[in-house]
Amino acid sequence: MRIGLGIDTHQLIPGKSMRLGGVDIPSTVSIKAHSDGDIIYHSIADSILGAIGAGDIGDHFPDTDPKNKNLDSRVIVMHAVKLAIEKNLILNNLDITLLLESPKISQYKDIMKMQILEMFLEAFAVNCPEMLVKTNPNVLFMEDMINIKASTSETLGFIGKGHGITCYCMVSLKDLDSESLKEALYRFVGKEYQV
Repeated sequence: MRIGLGIDTHQLIPGKSMRLGGVDIPSTVSIKAHSDGDIIYHSIADSILGAIGAGDIGDHFPDTDPKNKNLDSRVIVMHAVKLAIEKNLILNNLDITLLLESPKISQYKDIMKMQILEMFLEAFAVNCPEMLVKTNPNVLFMEDMINIKASTSETLGFIGKGHGITCYCMVSLKDLDSESLKEALYRFVGKEYQV
């Protein structure tokens, strides 16, 4: 088991929407960033990189590289997940806390969770094709493994004044071993299997 923490903070500027968890949310402000500014995806990636001892997203996607301008943050997360899988680690759970005054995100949280889950499923399918014959990846990655919370800072500080946004993400990764597969297969077919 590995645990990692990801933190990302960005300035807010006048705009029409902000991307959070892969979802474009209507807003009077946008996130100022070199990439697409998806602060949830950035903190997820950093938490995974931290858990596997692989630095941070700035090491892998420096903002001094013109290729990373307006980069889809999904690419950043998929890269971090791939590195974790190469170390034989897969998601155990994610706990995400977003600090912002507005917009309110409660109606978008389920969509965000599904977007995040789909990334982990896709990364597993791409990087572990041999395991697809042993188990359904949908039982390795389930919605209750991801939690998203949001809070304001009660008008205090740069977040409270609407000048910025911060996201914290805690991740735990588990070994992709025969026990994980047995557990997944048991949930999928309802009986013991040998792997």
